[in-house]
Amino acid sequence: MAGHAPGDPFEARFDDALAAIEKRRREEQARKGLWLSHHRPDQLDRCVVIRGRHVCRRCLTLYGVSLVVTALSLAGWPPWPAELDTPIIWGLSIIGTLEFVAEQLGWVRYRASRQVAATALVALAFGRALAYEIEDRWDWYFWGPILVFGTIWFIAARIGETRRVAAALGQDGEV
Repeated sequence: MAGHAPGDPFEARFDDALAAIEKRRREEQARKGLWLSHHRPDQLDRCVVIRGRHVCRRCLTLYGVSLVVTALSLAGWPPWPAELDTPIIWGLSIIGTLEFVAEQLGWVRYRASRQVAATALVALAFGRALAYEIEDRWDWYFWGPILVFGTIWFIAARIGETRRVAAALGQDGEV
């Protein structure tokens, strides 16, 4: 800045204020984007960008595939015979849960292709189960896996987040 010598305290404070403004702007932009992506700015690699907005890749796959499967099932074209619903819905949910838990707990590194593949399998199960729920409220094909695997996913996500925060803070709690 003109009129100030290099290393001037005013210039340092000015630079700090500009950095703080930019940080707040990025945080506000990230908060605004949370309606399509629930990921923090450091996890946007888990998103695709659609028209400049980050959209959670797992949610996009889960809801997109499951809605198609639900519609087909309700129209009379289920993806497999009804007598296989129990083992397939629960089995596909187990596969997706293993992938989610392994990634959340740090047993495997995040990989988009693995996430999409596992989520697509869960989406097949979710979509078929959702058709049962639409036809018959409180159906166990839908609520059983939601309760069991949703609980597991929630616990794994909380443990993973707690571990990430602890690692970021370091052993002594200092940043």
